Amino acid sequence: MEHLTKRFGSEVTAVRDLSFSAAPGKVTGFLGPNGAGKTTTLRCLLGLVAQSEGSATIDGVTYREIENPITVVGASLEASGFHPARTARNHLRMIASAAKIGDSRVSEVLETVGLSAAGDRKVGGYSLGMRQRLALGVALLGDPKVLILDEPANGLDPEGISWLRSFLRHQASQGVSVLVSSHVLSEVQQTVDDVIIIRSGSLVYQGSLHALTEGGPAEVVVRGPNIAQLTIPADWTKRSDQNGELVITGGSIEAVGRAAFEQSLELHELSSKAADLEALFLDLTTEEGAA
Repeated sequence: MEHLTKRFGSEVTAVRDLSFSAAPGKVTGFLGPNGAGKTTTLRCLLGLVAQSEGSATIDGVTYREIENPITVVGASLEASGFHPARTARNHLRMIASAAKIGDSRVSEVLETVGLSAAGDRKVGGYSLGMRQRLALGVALLGDPKVLILDEPANGLDPEGISWLRSFLRHQASQGVSVLVSSHVLSEVQQTVDDVIIIRSGSLVYQGSLHALTEGGPAEVVVRGPNIAQLTIPADWTKRSDQNGELVITGGSIEAVGRAAFEQSLELHELSSKAADLEALFLDLTTEEGAA
């Protein structure tokens, strides 16, 4: 993306002067609050809407200039558009036939996305998670070198999310550029190499996930029978997490341990961890003046 801007009429600017890139061999997370402009950006990249200014290209050319796009770009923007009375296999066959792709590739794709056993069932009986897998199958048909996925984890159960993580990592290991939008930040933190974060259509961060989380404030995790009684300095913050542990920001692990010792509090755990992606995301994307 180079200085991409998209306006809808004179009142709404969905994307504002947005520039970023997604590299081959990496999973790039595309993050932002609802309404930040993520889907509009992806639709501009795929030629589904025309940008107002700037450019959106894949390997230096626009989507419409690619001679046989299914072999270059695989995209899944929503798990819909399937005829409910058509089987998954026939849906893939229909698309493959138009692109002159053989039936053997259809069977390979069904196997890859875990739908071999359900390939001859009508899509109308599929769960949302199964439709997500079928949408990924459509994206994979042409064995593309670029994958563009909008919220692919939506509707997947924990097993499906684990499978998706492995799937995306495998695609990147094969040299594929994977650009994936998501709001499941805990999953993003386990999956992506790079992150692009936008707010109100504008870029607020682009870089490696490691650089973002390592550059944020470190957190100290403390666990003990009476740890809620720990008194901390005014420039530290503390919160209880879902496991009943105390998470402290602003103090080193040594300083936190010393404070607990001085207050005669028994500790069962004292550990440090990198800054949480969710906290960093909220800090970067919360509008000034918002509650």
